[in-house]
Amino acid sequence: MVAPPAQDTKEKMLRFLFVGGGFAIGYSILSAVLVGPFAMPAFATSVLLYAICIPLAYFAQRRITFASKLKGPKSFVVYGATQLGSLALVATVTTRFVTETVLVDTLIFLLTAGAAAVVSFYVSDRIAFRT
Repeated sequence: MVAPPAQDTKEKMLRFLFVGGGFAIGYSILSAVLVGPFAMPAFATSVLLYAICIPLAYFAQRRITFASKLKGPKSFVVYGATQLGSLALVATVTTRFVTETVLVDTLIFLLTAGAAAVVSFYVSDRIAFRT
């Protein structure tokens, strides 16, 4: 029996939250630690870590969240473009609001990455991994 569309969307959202949330938490904590105690430059650190996450998260989202068999460049280009937009948002926030206090910065990075994730889910579901 095929799951109703609403149920399928809910299940995808939960998987997306699990996969994307894991990346967001890892990104947020690592960014905050590198910027705070290790005094790395906020902008460069944020951009580098986010860029590293893009292909890793793409493969995880494609396989786990959306169970997509699409392997052509279109899905990665759309996903990558969405993530680059998110990267611009995250980099802008980190250059404006970083406090160099690990807990506060973790929350800032997490909230920003979370907002970007919401947009990413809808673009991924409707365009990049549409099956």
